[in-house]
Amino acid sequence: MGHVSIPHAFFAMAENAAEDVIFTQAVSPSLDAARLRQSTTYRQASDQVIKLSNFLSSIGVGSGTKVAILSGTRPEWCIADLAILACGGVTVSIYQSLPEDEVGYILFDSGAKIIFAENNEQVHKIKKLMDRPCPIPATEERAGQTTQIELTHIISFEPGLGDTSVHGLNTIIADHSWLNRSAVDQRLSQIKTTDLAALVYTSGTTGPPKGVMQTHANHLANVRQASECGVFAPGGELFLFLPLAHSFARLIAYIGLLTPARLQFPAVIDPLSSKQDPVQVSRDIRESTAQVFPTVPRLLEKMRDGIMAATRSSGISGFLTKATVNAALKRYHAIRTNSKPTTLTELIYTGTAAIREKIKRRLFGPNFTHVVSGGAKLPVDVCEFFEALGITILEGYGLTETCVATNVNRPTKRKIGSVGPVIADDVEIKIADDGEILFKGPNITLGYFNRPVATKSQWDEFGWFHTGDLGRIDAEGFLFITGRKKELIVTSGGKKISAGKLEELLKKSPYISQAVADGEGKPFCVAIVTLNREAVLDWASKQKQSAEQPFSTNQDVQMLIAAELANANAELASFETIKRVGIVDEEFTIDNGLMTPTFKVKRSAVVKRYKAVLEGLYHGK
Repeated sequence: MGHVSIPHAFFAMAENAAEDVIFTQAVSPSLDAARLRQSTTYRQASDQVIKLSNFLSSIGVGSGTKVAILSGTRPEWCIADLAILACGGVTVSIYQSLPEDEVGYILFDSGAKIIFAENNEQVHKIKKLMDRPCPIPATEERAGQTTQIELTHIISFEPGLGDTSVHGLNTIIADHSWLNRSAVDQRLSQIKTTDLAALVYTSGTTGPPKGVMQTHANHLANVRQASECGVFAPGGELFLFLPLAHSFARLIAYIGLLTPARLQFPAVIDPLSSKQDPVQVSRDIRESTAQVFPTVPRLLEKMRDGIMAATRSSGISGFLTKATVNAALKRYHAIRTNSKPTTLTELIYTGTAAIREKIKRRLFGPNFTHVVSGGAKLPVDVCEFFEALGITILEGYGLTETCVATNVNRPTKRKIGSVGPVIADDVEIKIADDGEILFKGPNITLGYFNRPVATKSQWDEFGWFHTGDLGRIDAEGFLFITGRKKELIVTSGGKKISAGKLEELLKKSPYISQAVADGEGKPFCVAIVTLNREAVLDWASKQKQSAEQPFSTNQDVQMLIAAELANANAELASFETIKRVGIVDEEFTIDNGLMTPTFKVKRSAVVKRYKAVLEGLYHGK
């Protein structure tokens, strides 16, 4: 892109396209009312960034100052980020769903003393955190401790909190005395491409989160790489609802802010709370005019489950949906296996084209072209399900440490089951002797903040970043993720088994929602699963079986899952097979601490919580 920093790139766009729309946001006067769309131009956004940057400078934000953002995804997040960077500061992103102590850990570890809070819920969280000592878990470099979290300034995105100790963003933006571009330009002249731009804390599936140090150069390189790879059309619209605390969403945001692409945001339904309403977000997606929808595999799994639930509904609608999905899947699998679909399948498939189109529009709106899936491995059967219905999913790959995308399938060059070729020629990839995926390139980050031991363990002396993921590259350059080094189960017999492989096979069952496999140091593998409630209840109704008691103690349901287990085991070598499954009635969620904010299951947390269940499986209980 040729710019020195992220704010340089933003202001260049603002000068060249001042009256163009940079983003729109759905506005909800009430839950029942029709959505409105509020547009913001580059000129308006630029003025807001200038005002806020000058305010931040006045309260001490300068080169290297860490400023936290504790908020869900909304336009104000982007304005705050750009204003911090325009001071030469460093943005510390924090998921709005994190509990107080985890927020406290990130504030302590980063050294941030100024924080943007989304609303009253987040301000209240911060105030409670500051009122008591906060436990800080140990790292390789320091012992565990308890400390008092101190902040000098809190700035709220939502107005009218009635707290004089909290600055209101709307008040700052409304004050025209802060509109001094020359003061901003003076600070911009001091920023270097190699300067730190962001600390992004890993989700912490194991141990306390680590702050990944991302520079302006890292982000600008990846925006260039992503913009030129053909996945994001110039001038196209991207729907952004994923958490901006995560690097994948931040990349999408920068594509919208620093290139001719345009962002669309969902509505803020409750100005007092950061909790997302999935029904309302789905509505905003459906009513949007965006072409590209970045998302994560868990949400695609939920969408598939919703379509399958519709096939089980009574009446003509359920009958037609079932016929549509069945014909599409039969035709897809026939073609994939180089066989010819039956005449009846082709007739039904042709006759239900309008219903497939309706399903697509009801999920993604009228202008949809494709989904970009990242953040975790997408199960092959989920991708095939949508492909059969004519819904294109481009799976990609990247890590916070690679800032962010390294590989992605293209609209005209893709392979289901792979994460695609490298995103650009300047991304170097190789597979180590033990199968681990390694990367070099301008987007690869500096390491972990104040964690030299952890940094040395993943960045080698030759500059290669070791991902911890296992994979293979085919003859055409497509990368296939085959597992994760730390998630390899080593049984007492010395056999190495991919936990992810076992879990993906279990989740192919329409009745199994989530799965965690275990077997470390044990003679065989077992698994904990949660069930797709609607599918199981529908099965019970058709079989005239009882479904009144919890699934975990229902003998009929246990027999059903035993049959599904047998189907999964049929695809495994004998030493890999899962001997027993424990059903739990609690879904793994962010709120109960069993899933990260990016919808990855916290394996260690699940194993710890259900230790007694797992032990019982080994003793035949």
